Amino acid sequence: MERVFRREPHDWWNTAALGLLVVIVFLIIWMDACTSRSPDTANTNRAATSPTRSSTVTKTDSVPASLASAGEYAENIYDFAKTNDWNNADAKLAALKDAVKNMHTVVQNKGAAVDRLDANVTALERAVVAKDRRATMREANRVTLDVAGMTSAYKLTVPVEVTKLDYYGRELEVWTQAQDANRLQATAREMRQTWDSLRPSIETHSPMEAKKFDALVAQVESAKRPADYARVATPVLNEVDNLEKLFH
Repeated sequence: MERVFRREPHDWWNTAALGLLVVIVFLIIWMDACTSRSPDTANTNRAATSPTRSSTVTKTDSVPASLASAGEYAENIYDFAKTNDWNNADAKLAALKDAVKNMHTVVQNKGAAVDRLDANVTALERAVVAKDRRATMREANRVTLDVAGMTSAYKLTVPVEVTKLDYYGRELEVWTQAQDANRLQATAREMRQTWDSLRPSIETHSPMEAKKFDALVAQVESAKRPADYARVATPVLNEVDNLEKLFH
């Protein structure tokens, strides 16, 4: 019995020592595995969190010059058609077509927007060739809206909503001439929606300008006859120029 009593502590100690040795070996293997995996893990985390090219377009890339020029030339054509200056309208149409051709090689997010722009430029060309004043103004304005939508994929100095308000001001002129009450009312609704989204930004720059444009939008909404829309169209376009200056 004594021998049994004296051997039990000895056996327990051997068992504990063996267990501790196993734990130490396991820890060494585990630490070595973690160390060997850490570079790959870090690389994986960087790959998962690093922004892709498409996700940074709106923050880092400027509007391609050809795309910006296309919008400017379309607005020029609108103004020349308005005064029946077809020689200059022809010249700007040629410049617009060149700009759109160059744009195809650099513009981001190609797709339906580009197809729509191409179709509207073709319609604009037909109107200019025919010297159709109203159709030219209408199609030129559509091109400016196409371009405005496409520029939203890039870093902008002036919010795209300002450009859209300029478009709506010209729409008031177009549909006043056509005596189209339904289109005028639709333009008023769309102008209100665009202005509501832009107004907080304008208020931070100039509460006075925000108040002035808010009053103009209210006038557009309260218009009843084409003549009422016609009276407010020019003040809207002039005030959009002032909104644009706030961002330069």
